[in-house]
Amino acid sequence: MKAKRVVIAGMGFGGLSAAKALAGSGLEIVMVDRHNYHLFQPLLYQVATAGLEQESIAYPVRALARQWKETRFHLG
Repeated sequence: MKAKRVVIAGMGFGGLSAAKALAGSGLEIVMVDRHNYHLFQPLLYQVATAGLEQESIAYPVRALARQWKETRFHLG
């Protein structure tokens, strides 16, 4: 029997939280976002003022998908 599929559109805080909570639950989780990274916007001002490097606030969503069971990411 094929697992049920859940599609999560958007990898903001809500989408990431939902994907993490559902990972490993026996459902096929498909994450879709127009960007291949999650941007932690509360620290964006520190990048603009040279307090942090850009890589410190942007994390690749595919790297998260590899950590969680039965999840995959699509750019779209």
